[in-house]
Amino acid sequence: MKGLNYKFPHSRQDSGQANRGDKSLVNQGNQGAQNIHNNRWNEHNDHSPSPLMHAMQKISVQSSQSTSANHSKKSSISKPKQTQQMSFLNYLILKKEDEEQEKQAIQQQQNQHKQQQSQFMQNNYFPNEVIVQRNMFNFLYVIGIGGFGKVWRVEHKKNAQTYAMKEMSKALIIAKKSVNSVMNERSILSNLKHPYLVNIYFAFQDRENLFLVLDYMQGGDLRYHIGRMRRFSEDQTRFFMACIFLGLEHMHSKNIIHRDIKPENLVLDKNGYVRITDLGIARVLRPDNAQDTSGTPGYMAPEVMCRQNHSYAVDYFALGVIGYEFMLGKRPYTGRSRKEIRDQILAKQVQIKRSEIPDNWSLESADFINRLIQRKPANRLGFNGPQELRQHSWFKNFPWQKLYNKELKAPFIPHQTEDNFDARQISIEDEENNELIQQNAIMLRRNSIQALFNGYELDNFTQANEPIKQQLNNSNY
Repeated sequence: MKGLNYKFPHSRQDSGQANRGDKSLVNQGNQGAQNIHNNRWNEHNDHSPSPLMHAMQKISVQSSQSTSANHSKKSSISKPKQTQQMSFLNYLILKKEDEEQEKQAIQQQQNQHKQQQSQFMQNNYFPNEVIVQRNMFNFLYVIGIGGFGKVWRVEHKKNAQTYAMKEMSKALIIAKKSVNSVMNERSILSNLKHPYLVNIYFAFQDRENLFLVLDYMQGGDLRYHIGRMRRFSEDQTRFFMACIFLGLEHMHSKNIIHRDIKPENLVLDKNGYVRITDLGIARVLRPDNAQDTSGTPGYMAPEVMCRQNHSYAVDYFALGVIGYEFMLGKRPYTGRSRKEIRDQILAKQVQIKRSEIPDNWSLESADFINRLIQRKPANRLGFNGPQELRQHSWFKNFPWQKLYNKELKAPFIPHQTEDNFDARQISIEDEENNELIQQNAIMLRRNSIQALFNGYELDNFTQANEPIKQQLNNSNY
């Protein structure tokens, strides 16, 4: 019996050992061969055989039954070859099963990765699980032009609300090296909400552009109106400056300096109230900021112009320049370049003389403006806090709370049938921007360039229709 003690072969070496079995025992008959085969099967299999083993057993029995007492040498070695063939079939079946399991595991991992990626995008970019896209808005017409593209009047298709949408070309942003500026503006806007600021509702992007959806201001900007009016009255100027002050006071309470207060960045709603916009170069206050020198030279404070550390007082200097311009129709320091303006500032301190005060303007108005345009920050009104402006005699008994609640009638009401912008100026600047866009558009094909704008998206719609309940901090009206 020892000569037929073989396993179902798993290698070529096992098959060779089986061929060396005792050939004479094969002639003992069909029943003996069947018994031997079954004994060895049971020795090496403690559990019920699989369907494959049943098939192998059946073949082995049929092979044994076909033999006779005078089997030849050829028939005695045919059994191992049959067994070897069946073991290879078993290998193929198991291999196929392994491949199927591996495919299923890979597919499961891919599905899990997609699910995690989708969850990450929702948690970080789309908190309300709504992906804002360009096709969610009706683009009506262009109402302005900026350094990076157009400003559109748009209508939200779902809620029928009208907004202003800044469409900013990524190619222009890259060309002007202003990625940090636009990302900074989006970040600061998302942390501000006030009735005298232009507030943000959505931010999104596509391959070519960034989009900011903001409050729509039908009244146009103060640059447009000063160009038409040349000057404003004292009551109009005081009202404008009070609106600007409330917006600045809120920004400063959040440790933010605007740093670019000028008529182009001050817009009117249809009722004549002024709001602050364009926070592209706004910054969170930090002690060492001498290198932050961006701004518009005609409205830039001397400490910024001379690369010195600066604080909130730079915004009050710009407010004084605007008051000076509204009163006299010109800026206190002018020049064709930044250097010429800086030289004028260093040469002398400009003040409104008594003889220069227009008719129907008070001495208090001139004093208020003069104290805002002081070259030394420590001498400037507001250096020691915003209460210095509110407590000035020019604003004596001024109804601050009613202004905040927008319960006053504005002394200047913009045209109600117009959008109050110069279409000719938009056309000129748009042509200049298009040339730069074409020159730099190819860069947008790089994934590394697109990655610079990661995280720009914002959906603030859930707060869009809530009434503003904020109160001015520490204010005595």
